[in-house]
Amino acid sequence: MISHQKNHLSVRKSILVSLFVIFFSVFFLYKYKQNNIVEKIFDFTDKHCNANEECVVNMANVTPFEWDYMYFIDSGQDPNRIERIINLKFDGFLDFSQGVFFIKDNIIVHYEGYFYDPDSSDERGLLLNFDKFENGMKPIKYYVMSKDNASVLIKKEITPYRIRYWLSYANENQVVRGDVIYQGEQKIKY
Repeated sequence: MISHQKNHLSVRKSILVSLFVIFFSVFFLYKYKQNNIVEKIFDFTDKHCNANEECVVNMANVTPFEWDYMYFIDSGQDPNRIERIINLKFDGFLDFSQGVFFIKDNIIVHYEGYFYDPDSSDERGLLLNFDKFENGMKPIKYYVMSKDNASVLIKKEITPYRIRYWLSYANENQVVRGDVIYQGEQKIKY
């Protein structure tokens, strides 16, 4: 009889632990999806834009939090350069990922690193236009947008194996351009 009660208690504990793990897994995934800006861009574009057509998306409608300025910064940036761009302390790197920063009252309220690998198995990918190879124009160093000038252009491109979302600036006031040197031991000029 005592052995039966112990087995019953251990089954109940196992069920409770399993329910606890499932609950927190679902909660974590929900919270991740709620604050993941790239996923929000995908969802908003899917709902409001036609495939293979450029669409204007106001980033203020995509974000579930308040912000004053938004920055898109290309990969390969060290913390000092990022701090000079956003004018705030930042302890991370953007080695292989691009960064999306949201600033409110001189505080980083949301940061997200994003890496798109065209060879990955991910079905959806966000590609940011930094105009690196445009003739006659200097490349974009970064995007900076106020909430009042937060509309971007997104083109949803559907291919047989994946969906690409091409994000680009809507006007030149949203980007900062500069000289970049890519050769040898020369320093990058910004």
